[in-house]
Amino acid sequence: MKFRVWPVLLALSGVAYADNTVIEEIPLYNRPASEIQPLLQPLLEDGDRLIDNGSSLIVKTTPARLESIQALVKKLDARLNNLVISVLQSTNKTAAELNAEAAMAVSPSGIAMRGMVGDTRDLRSNQANQVLRTLEGQAAHISTGQVRPVQNYSVYSSPYGYPAISSNTQMIEASTGFAVTPRLAGQQVMLDIEPWSERFQRGGQIETHGARTSIRANLGEWIEIAGSDTTQRSDSQGFNTFNHSTSKNDLRILIKVDKAD
Repeated sequence: MKFRVWPVLLALSGVAYADNTVIEEIPLYNRPASEIQPLLQPLLEDGDRLIDNGSSLIVKTTPARLESIQALVKKLDARLNNLVISVLQSTNKTAAELNAEAAMAVSPSGIAMRGMVGDTRDLRSNQANQVLRTLEGQAAHISTGQVRPVQNYSVYSSPYGYPAISSNTQMIEASTGFAVTPRLAGQQVMLDIEPWSERFQRGGQIETHGARTSIRANLGEWIEIAGSDTTQRSDSQGFNTFNHSTSKNDLRILIKVDKAD
């Protein structure tokens, strides 16, 4: 005759034994047992058992340690916060400007500003704004892009004594996005983030910008995590004429994290 031990073990939950140990099932409401179990291992001593039961933990220990474990589980099983992560990849915005705009938007009174007036023309304005909602501690990613056909040509020797050309069409993708894992620490958030930006150029080439970093930021505040500065200048002079042109591409990658609830 075969016996199933596991249901019997569950049925004895909360029962004390002669060796002064008890078995208790602790339900979890917000986080999986696999996440909390490693954090409780240092509290256990010889003879103690801690079993991952998916949405609960099964503990065999002394009544005194059980009380400490239950108190710690209550703190660790906190509700996960919903976070909204915004990533802006821009050639014409800085973190200081974005934070100033946000401050002006919530100001109770109007703000009068005086300063110099200028005329600028951005010939290569490039801006990508992406927003992702996720739970704290959970890895997430977002990506958008374009797919274009690119014609490839190859030259080879033919049996007729002259070169021949063959061609084929290849689909190439250029995408923009980021992968991120956020962790809250009070009013700050720690981020492991990897943003990237790809753009099609002439001839099927792809211009790529990217970064990978771990940072700490205040909630609701834009910060810059990466940037690149490229400047091109050309001068030409002819009869009674002088031409001057400057091309500058400042790509900044900025990020902001807000609580969604």
